[in-house]
Amino acid sequence: MLDNVPEKAALSIESIESVTPGVPGAADAVAICVVRCVEGTARLGMVFQHPGSAASPGAATPECLLTAIEWYGRQVEQLDTVHSGKVTLTGTGAETLARRDVLNSAPQH
Repeated sequence: MLDNVPEKAALSIESIESVTPGVPGAADAVAICVVRCVEGTARLGMVFQHPGSAASPGAATPECLLTAIEWYGRQVEQLDTVHSGKVTLTGTGAETLARRDVLNSAPQH
């Protein structure tokens, strides 16, 4: 983060390799996807929102935590704009992801 400006990133899902459903109260869902970073720099630990998947108006937007990034076969800590990579997303929104969805980073608190 430069000059206290929050970092933003957006990921476009190219394909979904696997989804492990969550267990309420025990474990979050996990999705492994191939994505392209279409804005900013996606970093490990960033939270992404899936804006189109809220169950009803006023419902909380599902979120996913970026827990792993693989780029050309090696683990990295960030994915820059225009680059593609395989990512692991964990959280309530992981089960709702679909090809061509665009995930936006959540505002940092």
